[in-house]
Amino acid sequence: MTRWRDPVLHGDRAAYAASLMSLALGLFFIFVWAPHPWGWLGFDHYHDIALEIADGRPFPTMEVPWGYAYFLAGFYRVFGIHPWIPLVAQAAINALLPLLVFGSAAQWVGRRTATLAAVLTGLFSFNTIYASTESSDALCTVIFMAAIFLFTRGLQRRRLAWLAAAGALAGIAPQFRPNLILLPLLLTAYGLWAEPTRRRLLEAALVLACAAAAIAPWVARNYRMTGTVMPTSVHGGVQLWYGTLQVGPYLQSRAYNPRMIFEAPVFEYSSLDDVSVVVEADYNCTERPLDSVSLAYWSDADPAERRVPPARVDAHHFTFLIPEPGREVVLHYYFTATWSGPDGPLVRTTPSPGARAPFVYFVNQNHLGDMDVHGDLLDVFDVVRLVRHEAWGEPLPFADRLGAVDATDARRAAAILLRPLLEAKADTAVSSLASDATSARLTFADGSTITVPRIWQDRITDLSVTDGMASTLMTSRRSFRSLEAAAQRPTGLDLCLQSVEVAVNQVFYRREPHMMRRYMALSYDNIRRDPLGFLLAAGYRAVRVFIVEGASDRVTAQQFAHSGRIYAAGEVVSIALLVLCAAGIVVGWRRGDDIGLPLLLIVSVPATLAPVLINMRYTVTIQPLMFVFIATALTWRRSADLPQDHR
Repeated sequence: MTRWRDPVLHGDRAAYAASLMSLALGLFFIFVWAPHPWGWLGFDHYHDIALEIADGRPFPTMEVPWGYAYFLAGFYRVFGIHPWIPLVAQAAINALLPLLVFGSAAQWVGRRTATLAAVLTGLFSFNTIYASTESSDALCTVIFMAAIFLFTRGLQRRRLAWLAAAGALAGIAPQFRPNLILLPLLLTAYGLWAEPTRRRLLEAALVLACAAAAIAPWVARNYRMTGTVMPTSVHGGVQLWYGTLQVGPYLQSRAYNPRMIFEAPVFEYSSLDDVSVVVEADYNCTERPLDSVSLAYWSDADPAERRVPPARVDAHHFTFLIPEPGREVVLHYYFTATWSGPDGPLVRTTPSPGARAPFVYFVNQNHLGDMDVHGDLLDVFDVVRLVRHEAWGEPLPFADRLGAVDATDARRAAAILLRPLLEAKADTAVSSLASDATSARLTFADGSTITVPRIWQDRITDLSVTDGMASTLMTSRRSFRSLEAAAQRPTGLDLCLQSVEVAVNQVFYRREPHMMRRYMALSYDNIRRDPLGFLLAAGYRAVRVFIVEGASDRVTAQQFAHSGRIYAAGEVVSIALLVLCAAGIVVGWRRGDDIGLPLLLIVSVPATLAPVLINMRYTVTIQPLMFVFIATALTWRRSADLPQDHR
């Protein structure tokens, strides 16, 4: 190692040798043994998405960006469904990392230290492990480092073409790892800080323009589908929600936080009021030919009943579009189907009472409150009000409707909601109702509970709900109109004709943006309740993100063969790397190395990801930069007294 660090004789050779070592390790992990549990097909369902793209279908989600799925799909389209082929390709691409590290680090810390950084990258990069499975990290790290290399060289040599390429790569990187969306801004901010001149401003504008051009097609596609500007994916909402659950006693695992129960919504609803409502109906009955289906709807904003034909028909699957409401509304709707047969046409509505007891759907951004403002449904909010009425004598909204269906107390209302699931046992589902001056508790036969605080702000998250009958009741609802209609259950042919599966706004370009908003609302609610606990947890995660940390608990960490030993080894190695990296930052700072850019990029990861759910995988992208500082720490005795130009 000492001899190979000599910049005159062996500097470049060591970097190339490190690349060959990286390739050899990558191929070993692909074909012999890999220290991860995923196999070739990886995680995040990129394989399944790539199959759809390779088959000519459009990109089917906004949960993950497009970059890696299209990389896989290209190989599948050309070579067939052979995952080992793109894996070998990405192992070869990953082998470029030592060269990119050497080329970048040589400008920051000198060739001698850069050579060691390249060797460390070839031997110990966690990215080589991810290169052996279908994971976006493997390519993203190389794209990231290539952008850094081109940007650094472009600034040094005043090459606009290199800076343009760096900007394009910085724009492509977030389409593999969404947390890199700030990379173009970080690069240009550093460039302007280092040299605040007019030329540097023009160079920064070029980098940003090329990055924007790379991001633009994905943004345009998302805006066309959703009416919302989304430069990466919608996954940040759920990640923040999970991060707000991993606080206090649940710092290591969100799975045991009782507030996980609120992930399930009380109502069927959407928070998207500026796009059309997509209603789908699957007619499963084939005993008679189906001639036509129409959708009738109205809302509290426009009570006139309107009918629309299907916008698309695929066999017995019908898709309807209700025009964008443009505001919060309560929608009522039902279907009318015409069937043909020997006795002439047969017309049936779904639900069977039709306009007398239609389906109810809410367009509302009050994610945690009672959207049922007109009392169309019997739901958990009605049960809570009945509990409060019995416990503290509070007024009871919609008392006439509750009385009409004999939901005059909390027990009877709960029984009505649980009857479709428990049938006759629903009448004894509630075992007790107890209250005092501060709270009331509804206890169910299975031991689960709903605790209602005396001070309540009409949010479902103000309650304490445990798993079981209580959580089932929380997400149960029944239409007052259908209960009052007391329609008999259909039998025979009518039962077949009523076998309709209905979905509203469940296409991905409606469901996923809505769920992002819902998770954000849940996150803010958690933060509001314990801001200090959230800040402390974020501070812990800012360090924890650099460390591999396993567990024997199946709901906390994935279990696989030898996982205990692999987790332990990963923890020891990652802690050692973090300590050496910190030491290298101190050494580089004291001896005047040009460490501003790599330090900024490393710090940006914990600064932006600490609020959300994290694991060590999220630092794989910046690990090559950490190796630069680790090499600085390991060589400080040899180079501390040398001038910068000779290191």
